[in-house]
Amino acid sequence: MNFFESANLLGKKLRIVGHCYISGMGRKELAHLLFLILLCLFYVIGNGFGFSNSKLRETTVAMENYGERLKDNFKTDRFDSTIVDKEREHLLLAIEERIAKYLYQIPDYSYIATLETYLTYRPELLHQFPSCVPLEKGNYSLSSRYGMRTHPISKKTKTHFGIDLAAPSGKPIYASAAGTVSEVIYSENGYGIHIIIRHRFGFKTLYGHLEKVLVAKGQTIDQHELIATVGSSGSSTGFHLHYEVWKNEVKIDPRPSFNLKKTIYAEVMDIKPNTHGK
Repeated sequence: MNFFESANLLGKKLRIVGHCYISGMGRKELAHLLFLILLCLFYVIGNGFGFSNSKLRETTVAMENYGERLKDNFKTDRFDSTIVDKEREHLLLAIEERIAKYLYQIPDYSYIATLETYLTYRPELLHQFPSCVPLEKGNYSLSSRYGMRTHPISKKTKTHFGIDLAAPSGKPIYASAAGTVSEVIYSENGYGIHIIIRHRFGFKTLYGHLEKVLVAKGQTIDQHELIATVGSSGSSTGFHLHYEVWKNEVKIDPRPSFNLKKTIYAEVMDIKPNTHGK
């Protein structure tokens, strides 16, 4: 008898014993057993989340410390610039060793503030996750925010898991980050014609109520690449883009991402002369 046959036989015997044991139990004993099982599950799940949150807090504190040291380094006015530059590269390297794991861990954009100083030295990282508006400046207005609202069609109060950007029909829509098109869906209901793009660090974006789709499923795209045009397909009352950002499969408020790249690059332009010693 080989290993797999032995394992199957043991599994069958355990199932038989377990069935006999449970069938011989009264209602009180069965209820007590179920209570103990649920208690164990809650303990395991609760400790799992607690451990995850604890690790995130530890990493956040570490990243904040590196950020402060990097900021102090930038402000340092030492005679020997070689030492300052060497220290700066050491700090940047230390952050880079942790940055990918940290970006996967964070649940939303509120944690990005700890990375602002680092991002001024490595702004190209902003291309990898949603950090800008998917429409051209002046081509849109914010018509519905993320959060609770009265649905324009059903008139029921429910959570709006994205934002609506009102814009004229046919206006170009651009990818807010580099990634891969994971879904192109043509529907007459809900989001209507919509695209889902998968990005790095657990981010995804959804672009809904489209008129035309200009990319294909599986296609790799760059940030700011043209992907679609504004429409009013699906459950819609007018021309607009419904835009969502997902982080680790949870839909989060996209608004903090809108000026992120613009803000960081403005700081980059401010510090560039100083980094060259001028």
